[in-house]
Amino acid sequence: MAKVIKTKVTEKLGIEYPIIQGCMQSISRAPLVAAVSEAGGLGIISSSTFSNADDLRHEIQLVKEKTSKPFGVNLTLMPALVVPDYEGYIRVCKEEGVKVMETAGRPPKDDMVDAIKSAGMTLIHKCTTVKHALKAQKIGADMVVADGCECAGHPGENDITTMALTPACVEALDIPVITAGGVATGRQMAAALMLGGEAVYVGTRFLLSEESPVLPEIKKYLAENATEMDTMILMRSFTNSTRVYKNNVAKKVYAMEQEHCTFDDIKDDVAGKTASHMFFVTGDVENEGLICVGESAGVIHDVLPVKQIIDDMMAECVATLSKFDA
Repeated sequence: MAKVIKTKVTEKLGIEYPIIQGCMQSISRAPLVAAVSEAGGLGIISSSTFSNADDLRHEIQLVKEKTSKPFGVNLTLMPALVVPDYEGYIRVCKEEGVKVMETAGRPPKDDMVDAIKSAGMTLIHKCTTVKHALKAQKIGADMVVADGCECAGHPGENDITTMALTPACVEALDIPVITAGGVATGRQMAAALMLGGEAVYVGTRFLLSEESPVLPEIKKYLAENATEMDTMILMRSFTNSTRVYKNNVAKKVYAMEQEHCTFDDIKDDVAGKTASHMFFVTGDVENEGLICVGESAGVIHDVLPVKQIIDDMMAECVATLSKFDA
């Protein structure tokens, strides 16, 4: 067992290690979420993977069959043609005893915050600027994720790096800060703690784990080929910046954006259902769909079990920090 590092986040959430699994739509499901929690971190289910509250309930119950340890559920609050049943999702989480709710995108409104807090859940909000973090604190978030632009998925529109964002949030806030963006190793975790982070938020490393549900050939391909140079930002022209693996589809979409395309021109290429078909059916990494991958892909070279990933991160983090013991 790895040495325990106690922080405000581990104490508040009741977890062994300050490692939180990043929310990844269609990937953050029971096998991965339960594995992270059972190994001592905090797994998070992506509610947006499920079309209704009953399906989310079923997934929560699958996690509870695999672990008795804490886990969370993410609500992504973004503009949508079909508004998700947020009220139903929160109700189901309350009824199933979920203790942690993460929100991302726009800040939750007062009635949603009240519903989450009255259900006894800890509220975490993901932010890409200090301004947004201060807003989250004001509305009642118990802690924030400071999401640096190295991250996979949505880094915001301001390109603030983890090295700058974490200490800026720590300086400005009274609530704990969780460091996200570019964290996949124990050395990077140690750096986050030195910057004042109380935990790390890890996506890409867990994407390339044995318990990640995507096809094995996709994980092997990325582990063997992706470097820190192999991601790119798409959809900035639509104020929806997204960091993805630089495959042929991403290069095509980027070129179309430079020609001032409309969203309709690229919607099929960037659609989640297209990516899901690649993830779970074809495995065509280069030519079908987009894969949200962070710059930390450059330090991931193998596909490992979640427990080994967490144990290795903790051991390396402790060893790195111990170099500076008096």
